[in-house]
Amino acid sequence: MQASDIKRPQPTKQPESPIYTYIVGGVAVVAVLAAGWLGIQYQKHVREIAQMTAAAASAAQKYEAELAAASTTIATLHDEQETLKKNLNNLADDYADEKDRNEEFEDQIRQLSGTIGDLDKLAKTDKELLAKYSKVYFLNENYTPPRLKQIDDKYILAGKKDQYFDARAIEFLDDMIKDAARDDIDLKVVSAYRSFDEQSELKGQYTSVYGSGANAFSADQGYSEHQLGTTVDLTVASVGGTYTSFKDTEAYQWLLKNAYKYGFIESYPEGNSYYVFEPWHWRFVGTDLARDLHRDDANFYDWDQRKIDDYLINIFD
Repeated sequence: MQASDIKRPQPTKQPESPIYTYIVGGVAVVAVLAAGWLGIQYQKHVREIAQMTAAAASAAQKYEAELAAASTTIATLHDEQETLKKNLNNLADDYADEKDRNEEFEDQIRQLSGTIGDLDKLAKTDKELLAKYSKVYFLNENYTPPRLKQIDDKYILAGKKDQYFDARAIEFLDDMIKDAARDDIDLKVVSAYRSFDEQSELKGQYTSVYGSGANAFSADQGYSEHQLGTTVDLTVASVGGTYTSFKDTEAYQWLLKNAYKYGFIESYPEGNSYYVFEPWHWRFVGTDLARDLHRDDANFYDWDQRKIDDYLINIFD
């Protein structure tokens, strides 16, 4: 008897438990519900993605439209800017041209005003102030400076009467005497303004003493620079009224080096052809003319009168 022929007993099938059935059923239900929920969520996400995609597409279209509009606006603005720049450049050119015309006009006005001012100034300045009177021009008996001012007593040589000088030039005389004093030069005024009549009287006194020889050192009335009120005779106490000795003093050397700075010139230096050498006699002609004469080592009476007259307008500047 073969083993295959032997019948083995079969296991008995147990009936399923109700609890198991419920569990299996519950799991199935849960699985179905989960599958449904997941489906719903998936559909929801699909819709959201579709909405987002549609919104993005709409935004992109809107952006492209706005970008296109902005590009058009920028191009328009650029054209307007170029036009404005061109207009501004044209305006700037017009302004520059107008400014040049105005400046040219202002220059003409200033020149005209200056010319009028110079003419007015010149009209108010005595032309006699720079005239060469010594034996050349005659100063009439009625001429007197517009305004005279008394020279400070401390500048007058002891024993001399009050002296007067042109009020427009007296500050130059004061400055010269003060600055000389700082250099230990004590300048004193012997004589300043003399009227026509005073000059006539003085010339008469000299003539009675020296005869015709007085003509070598004393001017006739009407020919004296002293009548202008811008001329002084200077000395120092050590010399006093001995005029000819003044040339040997330090004061005279100081005047030769410095008087021109204050507008004074020596009218009759050595070698002049009008009067004897008068180192004491100094005339105010203005700083410009005095400087140029000093620079050229020239004598006032050797220059042409027309050349001298060019300095008249600035004589008191």
